[in-house]
Amino acid sequence: METPNPSYKFYKFNFWKDRFWMWALSLPFGLICWAIPFVLFIGLSKADNAPGWFPLFGFLFLGIPSYLVGWIFVYSLMEGLYTKVTFADDWVSIRLPWLIFPIIPIVKRIDLERIRRINLFAAYGSRTAVFLYYFEKNKERHFYLPRFKNNPPYLQMMMALNDRIEPPLIPSISSPDSEPQGTPFPNEALIKAKRYPHNGTRFIDKVFYPLIAFSILAMAGTSGWITLSLPTSSKTDAFAAGFSLSIVCFWLAFCGFLPGGIGLVAFWFLGHPIIRAILWLVQVPDVNWETPPVVNQLLGRWNISPIHSTLVEFLFWATLVISIEFLISSIAAWLRRRAYK
Repeated sequence: METPNPSYKFYKFNFWKDRFWMWALSLPFGLICWAIPFVLFIGLSKADNAPGWFPLFGFLFLGIPSYLVGWIFVYSLMEGLYTKVTFADDWVSIRLPWLIFPIIPIVKRIDLERIRRINLFAAYGSRTAVFLYYFEKNKERHFYLPRFKNNPPYLQMMMALNDRIEPPLIPSISSPDSEPQGTPFPNEALIKAKRYPHNGTRFIDKVFYPLIAFSILAMAGTSGWITLSLPTSSKTDAFAAGFSLSIVCFWLAFCGFLPGGIGLVAFWFLGHPIIRAILWLVQVPDVNWETPPVVNQLLGRWNISPIHSTLVEFLFWATLVISIEFLISSIAAWLRRRAYK
């Protein structure tokens, strides 16, 4: 059996400090979303009164979105478990979940001699990453590495790699008063890196992202609870109908990522008819609902009347709230990228 080379250095995410434990807690929700396409296809195929095109329609417009939502939860957890960066003397590699099926890990590797420049604060969605740039077929491409922000030795390794690729300029002896131009020394660069926007986005990282995940789970669970009153053969089918509707509406919430609040304005005027159209296509009625007696007693302490609403109204307001949360997160990510630049 081959023993690992002691000269290799390995770095991984911290499961607790990097908050991957939240994805582990929500994994059952992701697995349910992954199973919905197959349950829908089999259930709609056996339906007596459903038209012939309905199983395919349900699979495309409900099953695939559900599968993609489940993929987000599964991939995010596997990213925390699988991701490992390995440094050798002349190459660096990264182990990641496979994009198509994240249960399977894959390994990517690049020789350090191919790297021409490095970006220690590259924009990577709502996060920052390290991009190693190289040329392939006369085009500049990048090799992705994560930023393990809770791993100081890894950050020091990144700075050492940066100095190896772009050596700092040392002032000549003939001009001792001249200031060096180019890449700063490792200690100075580390100090500068710590000054960047961690304080302004700490609330977003620690509070807001869990709030978005909780909002999605709450919308899915409440939507399924509302549709329990549907006259179906089983409560499971009724709950699955509301759960599936919430998954479709979850994709409408991505309007919040559109710049300038355009998506929110469009959803405000078009959200109700779009949601009604979705209910009509999947043949789910717009059922009435009201808050449970226990909740009404709690609301009565603050002189709040019991809530009486419809499924469409709930999906509209729940989607709007999540869309606003997406908008705030995108603004925070934009501010972070500007601060890094």
